[in-house]
Amino acid sequence: MKQILIGLSESSAVCDRLAPIRTALESGAYTELLIHLYSSFTEPEFCWHIARQVKDCLPDALIAGALSAGEIMDGKLMPPGSVLLSALLFETSHIVVRRYDDIKKKEDLAGRRICEDIDAFKGLKAVELLLPGTEMDTRMLFSEISNCSREVQVFGGYAGGPSMHSEVHFVFDDKGASSNALLAVFYAGEDLFIDIDRTLGWEPLGMPFRVTRAAGNHLIELDGRPAAEIYEKYLQIDLTKDGSTPSSLEFPLLVRQQKEEHLRSTIRIEPDGSIDMHGFVTEGTEIYITYGNPSGIVEKINQRLEKIRAFRPDVILLYSCLVRKAFWEDFVNMEMEPFASLASTGGFHTWGEVIREEGSVIEHNVTLLSIAMREGLPRKDLLPPVKVDDTVLRGQASLLRRLTSLIYTTMENLRRANEDLSEMNRKLTFMAEHDALTGLYNRGKTEELISSGLEEAEKTSCPLSLLMVDVDHFKYVNDTFGHETGDLVLRTIANLLQICAEHAFHTQYRKPDQLVESSFLGDHLPKVGRWGGEEFFILLPECSSERAMEIAELVRSEVEKHSFPGAGQVTVSLGVITAHEPQKRNAVLTKVDDALYKAKNRGRNCVVKASWPEIQEDGGALYS
Repeated sequence: MKQILIGLSESSAVCDRLAPIRTALESGAYTELLIHLYSSFTEPEFCWHIARQVKDCLPDALIAGALSAGEIMDGKLMPPGSVLLSALLFETSHIVVRRYDDIKKKEDLAGRRICEDIDAFKGLKAVELLLPGTEMDTRMLFSEISNCSREVQVFGGYAGGPSMHSEVHFVFDDKGASSNALLAVFYAGEDLFIDIDRTLGWEPLGMPFRVTRAAGNHLIELDGRPAAEIYEKYLQIDLTKDGSTPSSLEFPLLVRQQKEEHLRSTIRIEPDGSIDMHGFVTEGTEIYITYGNPSGIVEKINQRLEKIRAFRPDVILLYSCLVRKAFWEDFVNMEMEPFASLASTGGFHTWGEVIREEGSVIEHNVTLLSIAMREGLPRKDLLPPVKVDDTVLRGQASLLRRLTSLIYTTMENLRRANEDLSEMNRKLTFMAEHDALTGLYNRGKTEELISSGLEEAEKTSCPLSLLMVDVDHFKYVNDTFGHETGDLVLRTIANLLQICAEHAFHTQYRKPDQLVESSFLGDHLPKVGRWGGEEFFILLPECSSERAMEIAELVRSEVEKHSFPGAGQVTVSLGVITAHEPQKRNAVLTKVDDALYKAKNRGRNCVVKASWPEIQEDGGALYS
C-alpha cells in the first residue's frame, strides 16, 4: 500500500501532475486506486472540474472529494488556495466509492441504505463517510448506521469552507458537487489493517450547566437562560457584535450524558441568544465550557503517536477539526507533522469528525482523527520513536501553556475542596438530624417528619400510622447491668425497629420481582426515630390501622424473642395511632402517648391501639 500526495492550484495542469501515480500503476504492483480530493475553493463547479480532469487522466480511479477548511500534506497545513490530491494505491484490497444523494430530511432512509450496503459487503474492514456540513439530522443517520455489523469500523469528516463564517458545505466526485449528498468509501480485504482513534486535549472549565431547551443542533437555553450567556457572563465574550467569533470557537462546549462526552463548537449566535452548534445537543444533558490545554493536547498526541508507531502503518490520514487550527494558529503543524515521520500523511481540516466507538457511530468536534492503514503484516524494521516538539511554544503561546496549566491545577484544587466541603456538609447535616447513639433520626427530625407526614396525609387522604415504642424496665437494665449494656440494648432495639420497618415496606408496597420508582420509594419509606431515652417512633406512610397493628405486633415479638448480650430478655410496649383526617401534631402525639401508657399499665410487652372518644381540636377530628 502506498500514498502519493500532490498539491494542485487553480492554474495546475492536472494531467501533468499525475505522472507519479501513472508510473506507480504501470509497475503492476497495485490493483486499486482511490483518490481523495480536499479543496478549500468554495466554488462547487471548480471542484467538480478538478475531479473530472483527474477521472479523464486516470479512468480507473475512484474519486471522493470534500470542501476543506484546510488541507494537510505531509503533516503540514497547505497554503490558502490549494487542492490536495491524495492517491491511495492498494496491492490486494478491494475499494468501492458510493454516493448517496438526496439525504437531507431523509437521514434515516440514507442510514438504512448505508447499513444494508455495509452488511452485504464481504470482507469489509471500514467505511469512510464524507458529509456536507452538520446541518442534517445526524442522529437519525448515525443511529441507523450503528445497526450494521459491529466488526466494521466507521470514520469520516464533515466538509466545510476555510472561513469560520462559511455557509458553503459540499462533497464532490467526478459526477458533480452537492450539499445534499454524502460519499462513502468501502475498504475491504483480508490483508488490510486499519487503526483509527481520536485525540482531544480540551478540558472542562468550571461547573456544569444543564441543557433546558434544545432542538437538534440548536442550543436554546442553559439552566433556563439564553445559551449565549455562558460566553458573555463567564468569558466576557460579547457575541452580540459578531454573531460568532474565534474566541467562542476556542472555548467549545463539552456535552456530557451518562458515560459519553462530546465536544461541540459554535457556528453562530442568534439574536435571541441561542447558539447554532457543530453537532446535535439534547435536553437534560450537562454542558461545560472547555479550554485547550497545550500540555494536555501534546501528551495525548504523543500517546497516539506511540500507538501508531507500534502499528507500523503504510499510510496515515488525518482529519482535524478547524477549531484546532484556530486554536494553534501559527503552531498548527506542531501536532500534525510528527505523524509524517511514521508514514505518508495527508488529510484535511473538517467541520466535525465521525468515528465508531463501542458499536455506535458518533459525531465529534475539536478532535484530531488519525487513521493508520497498512496491507499485510507490519514491517520487521522498527520505526523510530516520535514525539511532538513543543519547544516552539515560546512567547504568548508559552504563556498560554502556563496559564492553562495554572487553571487546570486551580480547578482540580477547587473541585477537591468542593468535594471535601460537600462531604463535611453531609456529615454535619447527618449529625444535626440523627441520634449519636443509635443512628436513628433524633427527636427534632422525628417531630419534623411527623408534621410533614400529617400534611401529606391531609393532601392525599391516605392514612399515616405512628408506632410509639418504649423499652420495658429500662432503668432496671441500666442499674443492674450497667450503662454500657443499656446502650447496647438501645442500639440493638434500634436495629430491630429498622428491620421491622423495612419488612413492612416490602410487604405492603412491593410485589415479588416488581421494581418501584425511586420517587415512590422516597415518599413511602417508613422512618424510625429516637424520641428520647428509651422511647422510639416508627412512621408508616399510607398504612392502615389494621396493618399498623400487625407491624406493631411484629416489633413486639421480634424484640421479645431476641437475646440481648449481657441483659438477656428485654421487652417493649407499643402505642399505635392512625390519622385519616386533618390533625394537630400535638393532639396525635398525646393520643399515641396515652395508648403507650395503657400498654404499660396492662403489664407491658403488649400493643395498644389509640382509643376514642374522639379528640376535637379547632374543628379537626382524630380517628383510629
